[in-house]
Amino acid sequence: MAKLSKKARLEQRARAMSRIRLWLLVIALAAIAFLVVAEFGSSGKLAQFTSHIFGGGDVSRHAERVNDAIDGALVALGIEGLESVREELDENGVKRITWGKSGRIPVGEKLYNCNLEITNAVRSVGGEILRVRESNPDWRDLRTLDMRFGIKGVETHHLVLRESPREPPRETRVPKQPAAEEGPMIAIVIDDFGHNMSATTRGFLALDYPVTIAVLPHTPRAPAVAEAAHDAGKEVLVHLPMEPKGYPGVDPGDGALLLSQSASERGEMVRECISDIPYAVGANNHMGSRLTEDSSAMRSVMYVLKERGFFFVDSMTTPVSVARAEAERAGIPTAASSMFLDSTLDETGRRDVEGKLRALEELARRRGVAIGICHPRQETLTALRRMLPGMKERGCRIVPVSSIVE
Repeated sequence: MAKLSKKARLEQRARAMSRIRLWLLVIALAAIAFLVVAEFGSSGKLAQFTSHIFGGGDVSRHAERVNDAIDGALVALGIEGLESVREELDENGVKRITWGKSGRIPVGEKLYNCNLEITNAVRSVGGEILRVRESNPDWRDLRTLDMRFGIKGVETHHLVLRESPREPPRETRVPKQPAAEEGPMIAIVIDDFGHNMSATTRGFLALDYPVTIAVLPHTPRAPAVAEAAHDAGKEVLVHLPMEPKGYPGVDPGDGALLLSQSASERGEMVRECISDIPYAVGANNHMGSRLTEDSSAMRSVMYVLKERGFFFVDSMTTPVSVARAEAERAGIPTAASSMFLDSTLDETGRRDVEGKLRALEELARRRGVAIGICHPRQETLTALRRMLPGMKERGCRIVPVSSIVE
């Protein structure tokens, strides 16, 4: 073997030293990285950094928005018997909230529509659909929809919806069950009147059926619309504006009842709303997805309604509302909406009001009574004109909502 020159030996030694220095540098950087991670973890900074990766700096806030979107979809679909469990988790210093929800899909509502409605709602606020499964029919020919949602791949919601049996479960509360020969009772409540006296408004008042008119207080034409509704033989409600989730970004309007108000302030606001609507005999809530979940707040509302001899219809803008329970506690006649008829769009971008009315009729036949809430839109008026005569011919009774409360 040829002997290396002195210069070659020096170059070889220099390369060896360079490799040693490189490895020492790698080891030192690894040690520093370990110490930094340990310090971040003990100080909570790692949790903050991880939360920032999930977007918005706080996973929980994003999860709350997803939760509100899901609840809104469940209300629009008329999901029954909803149960919701909220759990706070702390995993390796990262705090987040998860929800488990379950309920029954109303008779006549398709699993496909439920899937579409809820999926669109979750995606609209930046949530992700992690898994959707539809079970095979069980021995009763009923299926289950199992949905999991999350944020950046982390599961935050598990939703299980089961189809309802044709016969109502024994625990279902059926108010004012009519005799079989009388036929099922259906109440149609139309919300949000008072902004104008348009042709559409006059069209609803001219309907040859006892629909119920809910008028928003403190709107430009509220007293005039309430008086015209009374003159047309329609029952009038005060459409009480209440604090929604997302307030103040979501505005319930003038005279709104808020959680920040004291009980006496809230009571005075209710009295002012009532005084703005002549001929009113009851009330229902406008928005209120936050306020109607608060027992203390709703207790102060029911105190005034009882004082005035009013009944209360829970619009069910949140599936976990306590409004009806507080009305019952106060001894006020009450009922809850069965479904919204015109609040959601189908996959074609249209509101299938006629389809919802058919579902409402089927629900009324199963339960004996049903309440549908809608809004003063021309497409809704057209659907009511087309559908109500057929519902009556098939034996349904269209009644003022006061005929259903108890």
